Amino acid sequence: MSLVLVDGHYYAYRSFYAIAHLTNSKGEPTNAAFGFTSALLRMAEDLKPARGAVIFDGGVPKERLETHPEYKANRKETPEALEKQIPLLWEVAQALGWKTISIEGEEADDVIASYCRAEDGKECIVATNDKDLMVLAARGVKIYQPKSEGFELLGPAEVETKWGVPPDKVPELLALTGDASDNFPGIPGVGPKTAAKWIAEFQTAEGVLAAADRIKPERFRPILKDSAEIVRRNRKMVELRTALPLPVPLAQLHLAPDPEKQVELFRRLEFKRFTREAEARLAARKPKQADLFS
Repeated sequence: MSLVLVDGHYYAYRSFYAIAHLTNSKGEPTNAAFGFTSALLRMAEDLKPARGAVIFDGGVPKERLETHPEYKANRKETPEALEKQIPLLWEVAQALGWKTISIEGEEADDVIASYCRAEDGKECIVATNDKDLMVLAARGVKIYQPKSEGFELLGPAEVETKWGVPPDKVPELLALTGDASDNFPGIPGVGPKTAAKWIAEFQTAEGVLAAADRIKPERFRPILKDSAEIVRRNRKMVELRTALPLPVPLAQLHLAPDPEKQVELFRRLEFKRFTREAEARLAARKPKQADLFS
């Protein structure tokens, strides 16, 4: 039975910015909730999972902040219109049958990685575009990404095509290039293509550092030596924590859609199409009157 884990933070922002200025009759923003609903319904249709959970960030681990106090400090505050909708996103996910999970003080990436590790050897799919999570493809996890027509599941070959290195080497790549979105810089002037070439030759970020005197182009040799501390810090930052306690056991992640709850929620949000679809699902569940006396 396939397990689908959804990066709630990624899809919240993706939904919010994909649909602009959608509000209900009271003037309350509903764009993120609408996009989130659409995304989860599409996932269910595309992947037909037996089990699933939407994982939300619960904070930043103390260890990462101690390693780099400026971690994610460049991120703007969550837009107020999105902040107001976060509780609605939880409601949407639950009405559609997905478990909603967040661990205080932990990032969604690490929670997702911990569930994938516990599910080791079985079919596991992660819905995300987060670079840090691409490493999971090395363990047999598939990365779900929707397209304008259909969708694709990224495995090791697809991740390598996209990032220039095999999935197990993505952390090595990020150690060299840094990650601007998380506010930790890499080696000055080194982009993904150069970093991928070095990793292909020297295998790891530490191997690249050890080969600083032989690195080409030669202009990077002194820069690389001066950046050793940054590279080692970055490598530590991108290491996923895969042994977190699971707040909801794997056996309890079965999808359990609630059409009655969906009808109430979508009416409240004034999502007419989703309401009609939920009403149809609810009607299909109710026994016909004739059946009651058969």
